[in-house]
Amino acid sequence: MHIQNHTLPGVMPGTQHVLNSYHFGEEGSGPHVYLQAGLHADELPGVVLLHRLCRRLELLEGEGRIRGRLTVVPMANPQGMTQHLQGQHSGRFDGVSAENFNRHYPDLSDAAAARLDATADSSTVRQALRQALAAQPAASTIDALRHTLFDMALQADMVLDVHCDSEAVLHLYGNNRHQAAAGELAGFLQAGATLLCDEAGGMSFDDAVVQNWRRLEQRLGVTLEIPLALTVELRGVADVEDRLAARDEGGLLAWLNWVGVLEGEKVAPPQAPQAATPLAGVETIVAPHGGVVVYQATPGQVLVAGSRIGYLLNPLDGSQTPLLSQRGGYFYARVANRLATVGAELAFVAGAGVWRNGNLLSA
Repeated sequence: MHIQNHTLPGVMPGTQHVLNSYHFGEEGSGPHVYLQAGLHADELPGVVLLHRLCRRLELLEGEGRIRGRLTVVPMANPQGMTQHLQGQHSGRFDGVSAENFNRHYPDLSDAAAARLDATADSSTVRQALRQALAAQPAASTIDALRHTLFDMALQADMVLDVHCDSEAVLHLYGNNRHQAAAGELAGFLQAGATLLCDEAGGMSFDDAVVQNWRRLEQRLGVTLEIPLALTVELRGVADVEDRLAARDEGGLLAWLNWVGVLEGEKVAPPQAPQAATPLAGVETIVAPHGGVVVYQATPGQVLVAGSRIGYLLNPLDGSQTPLLSQRGGYFYARVANRLATVGAELAFVAGAGVWRNGNLLSA
């Protein structure tokens, strides 16, 4: 195992942050997998999981069982880890710019295309994208973080960005190009929902990896072997448990074995609990007015159209407004905050139809 320390500038003179990445295996010996967690610094289940995975990979490397290359970043956002105010941690948005740490990754395709032609292969595309990224200035702390993480991801054949939701079952986000591969990971992790699209909008980390390659395809008029890039949502923010982390570690190790980065007997992926559905088919249930949220359904349930997931209590007069899933589908996530303001997103149901367009991700 090789540990690399990446120094990031702080927001004021005399301050800085240090990001650690852990590297296993040798370049060119097999597939290269990049895994990171904690990009949203207040989402900690993945941080625990990837630290466990690093310990296991160190043992496997000593046994000579790594047949590829792995780059692991267990805590991807040291800046976000420092953002505490009056005892409350806020790690989703940058405290200076108010930008989501998992949005606005760069579109490098124009600059990279200028370095390429129709003979481009995976190696030359990676080189061109990294050169285009290196030529971009990192004008702020959050830009330096994006630059450092994205450069590591651009070197990989497979990218997993590990997050968690508020209260949820384990679920995945990915691209339609990778439906089969996403289904394999969903089987190994027993992900309850797999949400796919051509483009999610907002240039989140995993989607930006794919979109850079897709746009290069269009500019060059070629078909490229686009790296697999998925977001793994490890249930909810409170699901920080050794029991769950051990289960997820087992699933990840089986997947790493399956994709050829570890040596060992391959076990075919189990059936995923639910078939993949379009991200554009997610129904977001919002609060029609302010009040106290009382849930009566839990993530993991399959709902029919018109199902009641709970109600919104008006604390002044005691009236109750039902919260209904108009379309039905697989209820995979809900918001932990039980005090809602008007228009607040409360719950998410994955349906089989397609009815949304534009930016498909919430803030």
